[in-house]
Amino acid sequence: MPFFLKSLNHRTPELMASLEISGSNAGVKLARDLTLALVVGFLTGALAIPVVINLGIPIRIPLALLPIIVAVLFALGLLVASLVAGRAPSLFEFSKFAIVGVLNSGVDFGILNTLILLTGMASGAAFLGFKSISVTLGVINSYLWNKYWTFQVDVSESGAARRELLAFMAVTIAAVAVNVAGADIIVNVIGAPHGISTKVWANVGAISGAGLTLFTNFFGYKFFVFKKPPPAKISS
Repeated sequence: MPFFLKSLNHRTPELMASLEISGSNAGVKLARDLTLALVVGFLTGALAIPVVINLGIPIRIPLALLPIIVAVLFALGLLVASLVAGRAPSLFEFSKFAIVGVLNSGVDFGILNTLILLTGMASGAAFLGFKSISVTLGVINSYLWNKYWTFQVDVSESGAARRELLAFMAVTIAAVAVNVAGADIIVNVIGAPHGISTKVWANVGAISGAGLTLFTNFFGYKFFVFKKPPPAKISS
């Protein structure tokens, strides 16, 4: 028997064991990701409730079921992304980022509409204050989820942690400024067209502001804030 066949035959049990461990780890990781997708979806659905109430959106399902439905949809979407991620490795990561992005919008819109519901004010200085609060909380939420789930960055050195914090602050300030400025132009400069309520127009402004920062945040977080160090070279 040729030498390479003998070597392969000798190492077959080790290779099979390695593949089994690798497959098991992948299964555990996917189960964890799907569980977190359920959590993110549930939170997003819960935050959508004040939006539905404030805007008077007619839906045919009980509001209490909304978090459960959204949770299932998020998990199914991530499962589909995992099945096709072999052909596009970045798709799964971007899918997690997109799911977190929807939650961020839920935080933004949910808090904004809750404040509008409580005060009855949807324009002027009050809107700017409400929008600043909601988008800032959304960005903090984005940082935590993207750091520990989407990009899974482990920063142990104090110098690297400071660099990450400064980068996050820079991206956050830029994102909040663009988001709030875009929403302010829509709501307070252009103003609600005739026949559209200020509550609805406030949400149109919020959507416009969020849309301006979606891809900016993704590339800013991926390549600037949560940039992973290059793999260490193995000396021969």
